[in-house]
Amino acid sequence: MKLRKINKCPICQNRNIKKLATIKNHLKEINSKFDLMKCQNCLHRFISKFPSQTMLNNLYKTDSPLVFGGTDYELDQKKKFITYGFKNIMTQNDHWIFKYVNIDKGKFFEIGPGLCRLYKTFLLKGWTCQGLEPRSFVKLKGIKKNFYQIRNNNDIVSAFDVLEHVGNPIQTLKKINKKMKKNGQIFLTFPHSESFKSKILKEKWSMVVPLSHLHFFSKESTKIMLNKAGFDIVEIEDFSFVEYRRLIRNFFKLPFLFLKDIIKFEFKNIFTRVIEFSLNLLDLINGDQLKVVGRKI
Repeated sequence: MKLRKINKCPICQNRNIKKLATIKNHLKEINSKFDLMKCQNCLHRFISKFPSQTMLNNLYKTDSPLVFGGTDYELDQKKKFITYGFKNIMTQNDHWIFKYVNIDKGKFFEIGPGLCRLYKTFLLKGWTCQGLEPRSFVKLKGIKKNFYQIRNNNDIVSAFDVLEHVGNPIQTLKKINKKMKKNGQIFLTFPHSESFKSKILKEKWSMVVPLSHLHFFSKESTKIMLNKAGFDIVEIEDFSFVEYRRLIRNFFKLPFLFLKDIIKFEFKNIFTRVIEFSLNLLDLINGDQLKVVGRKI
């Protein structure tokens, strides 16, 4: 596997970078081969070595375990998509993106539509839709495998959980910019490097998974990145996947679970439950994801 060592921040180009930890992995091929790095200038985090974009593209096209976890849930969703196709996909009419979309209909371009829930939502609303998805089993109207096949003058572009996967996020955003109308809107999400989970867990944070995730963005590195790519930031904020109601329910369950652990002499479980609950609580305060709304200048 040919990898390129990263000697400066991929976003701000500052050479004042610091090693935080060596990254362990259950795959022997990449176990302990990467370090988690932090830029002391813009607080961007990244892994110490990058594969080429061509290599990354091939890994995604082949559903390689180096970039896909291969969990039971992921495999089940893939199987359902292949079996039932587009008709079985649930729409996302309550998606947060619709709080910011300022036109009723237009051209929508989604990078990495995955199981196509948002893509289907825009399609059913009467939008002209295009998608860029490398995985071979995603075959729908408007879905392309190569960027050059995407038409220009898009009003809305979404790239959720995408930029952490590419070698050069700024270059990717510049390519996206060329496919958009002036004042077109872009919507992004990616892991938040300055979240409590990231700071506390470091290389053990669930987002740190080479070669799937190469980048972890701070608010500062996000601003620098979008500015370099020709976008203004309309809004940037952290968010969490932790559900408030579920966390409250779990809180009230804890005493009973503690008692069960004590009876079974499983004292380690008590410590694990406390840590997990505390991290989830902290994540609600400073979420480990960022969502960004931008506008093409």
